[in-house]
Amino acid sequence: MEHQVIVWQNNERKVLTADKGQNLLEVLYQNDTLLDTPCGGQGHCGKCKVKVLSTLFPVSSKEEELLSEKEVENGFRLACLTTITADMEVKVEDDVELDILTEGINQEIDLDSEIKKVIFEIEEPNLDDQRDFLTRVQEKTNTKRITLKALQQLDQVDKRGSLTAVINTARQEVVGIKTGKNNQLYGIAADIGTTTVVLYLIDLNTGAEVDTYSFNNPQKIFGADVISRVNYTLGSQRKVEELQEVLIREFNDGILSLADKNEIETDDLLTVIFVGNTIMLHTLIGLSAESIAKAPYTPIFTEEIELKPNQLGVNINSTGLIKLLPSISGYIGSDIVGDMLAVNFNSFVDSWNLIIDIGTNGEMVLANQDNIYTCATAAGPAFEGAKITFGVAGISGAIAEYKIIEQGKIEYQTINNQPAKGICGSGLLDIVAELLTAGFLNNKGAFYKDEELEPWQQERMTEYRGFRSYIVLTADEAGIEEDILVTQKDIREVQLAKGAIAAGIEVLLKKANIDYEILDNLYLAGGFGNYLDPHSACVINLLPEEVEEKIIQIGNGAGVGAKMYLMDQRIASYVDQLREQVDYIELSSSSDFQKEFMNLMEF
Repeated sequence: MEHQVIVWQNNERKVLTADKGQNLLEVLYQNDTLLDTPCGGQGHCGKCKVKVLSTLFPVSSKEEELLSEKEVENGFRLACLTTITADMEVKVEDDVELDILTEGINQEIDLDSEIKKVIFEIEEPNLDDQRDFLTRVQEKTNTKRITLKALQQLDQVDKRGSLTAVINTARQEVVGIKTGKNNQLYGIAADIGTTTVVLYLIDLNTGAEVDTYSFNNPQKIFGADVISRVNYTLGSQRKVEELQEVLIREFNDGILSLADKNEIETDDLLTVIFVGNTIMLHTLIGLSAESIAKAPYTPIFTEEIELKPNQLGVNINSTGLIKLLPSISGYIGSDIVGDMLAVNFNSFVDSWNLIIDIGTNGEMVLANQDNIYTCATAAGPAFEGAKITFGVAGISGAIAEYKIIEQGKIEYQTINNQPAKGICGSGLLDIVAELLTAGFLNNKGAFYKDEELEPWQQERMTEYRGFRSYIVLTADEAGIEEDILVTQKDIREVQLAKGAIAAGIEVLLKKANIDYEILDNLYLAGGFGNYLDPHSACVINLLPEEVEEKIIQIGNGAGVGAKMYLMDQRIASYVDQLREQVDYIELSSSSDFQKEFMNLMEF
């Protein structure tokens, strides 16, 4: 039996049909209505809220745990826990755009791309010179071979005028030939992040960055973190393909948008370079990452992968080239290789430097000119807004900066100065640092009891779902419907995340047998690393206070590395050298890590 589901989003009305007994979240997804589902629809996070406008149905016990009393009274339910048993009408959250980091550290890049164009003319054969056309083309293009497709194109073109050949210089191979003069040559460097994706359009004749395009990773509907997505695909190749399809579809939309906006032909796009964590790259090319998610965490591949556009379904010139930057291990991906390129490891002469990319997994690299040590810690998604009661990603309205001035006076900043919707990672870091500094929390991370607090502090404390909680913003302060809180449970999530990162740093330093004072620079990569306040990170002991003045925020280092790989083909051999030097430390089997982790969860 079919039921009608009316859905309101962005002031638009959709009428959907669903079978009796179908899950509401599944129906919404099948009809391109995407909700925030950090837990992948498993009923753990409480983020996939919908407001029921039709007859209310009883709230489940799980929803009572995850929704506030006010939300239940106002008709909110969780889509992942809603079974369709009758016609219904719901309002879902309007689409929100993440504040996506595209900028990275400035780096001079030599221009020597692997794919080039050559414009030439063929001398007309005569009885005294009967050499074949291919030989004539190879002379003009300085090549030694040709693809079958290019040979067929050579057969069809008018050979009496100018020709344009597409050359793979690394293989000295002609891969395409067309009539006329066309020296337009573009490439795309793409950073495939767990949360966001960034495309950089590069003019490969000049090295100029023409434009950027970014979007939320559409795989988020299957879970906020990579392990949730892997769990979704377990035992189902079709689900593996789903992850690939949603990503490639959005990627192609980005290509078309860049081409239209900049008035270029997709046929003039000839190279795409992908960087990303190892699991993202597996899902990109339709591989299961199941083997990475369980011990001994072995990926299907870590080497550079080269593909043709039609193999991946990417809408660029069919004779073009697609490459995936090599990774190091299951949890040290090519995004970290990109970071290593961005900070120019060649310059680390007689100095130790540390790179950290803080996300769901905290990847880090400690290196000097002779040694490279790497590890990855399971920090969890707290710093990306997941598993935090009022946590959100870096969307408009997210609290990104927070200060307690005096006697309860608050100063805060939201992304794009919009009304507060929740707390993103950088804001959460500030809040916890301020709670420690202002005496709300002890060094074990517990809120002090009311009798231990001053009257102004007591006014900002409350109970929420059984947890002692701090009122970050009252509804009146923020001009919103409901107070925004940080609960004791949220503090514990922060402690787990920061303890894992700090312990990883300690293990690397111990492996290199050096102290913090020896470090020349600590580079923070990625969105969270770029936007956090270094002082707050040191206050909560996420990063050691000894290095606060040495912290350099490099932005999207992975994107910078991808651009370098795209523009200069010699970078590939340098990456091979770096990978040979790497000493990867598996923390899950490290007794030092477990000991440090337990100690460093405290503030």
